Amino acid sequence: AEAGGTMLFVSGLTARLADGTVACLGDPAGQTRIILSALRDILREAGGELTDVVRTVTYLMDINDHSAVHVVRREFFGEQPPASTTVQVTRLFDERQLLEIEATAIIPAG
Repeated sequence: AEAGGTMLFVSGLTARLADGTVACLGDPAGQTRIILSALRDILREAGGELTDVVRTVTYLMDINDHSAVHVVRREFFGEQPPASTTVQVTRLFDERQLLEIEATAIIPAG
């Protein structure tokens, strides 16, 4: 069967707020919550939901934060999360950002 829908590529999201500040300083779980909430809002604006996400890539400043990020990821995606890749990086745009997440979604034709 052929799947129909619209592919949506969401570039790297961080916990940077509209006014330029970075939320949840030093808190990888808090920053993840901010990022995944923003992702949910972007998807809804495009007519989709988090369940439409098929892949995420997470860039972590410290791979030891993976467990904290994973717990929050389960809060948003449940027990059937999308495929994911997590890598440690040496620097993000703002040194207060602990992680960045990008996502790919397929929003079903409606």
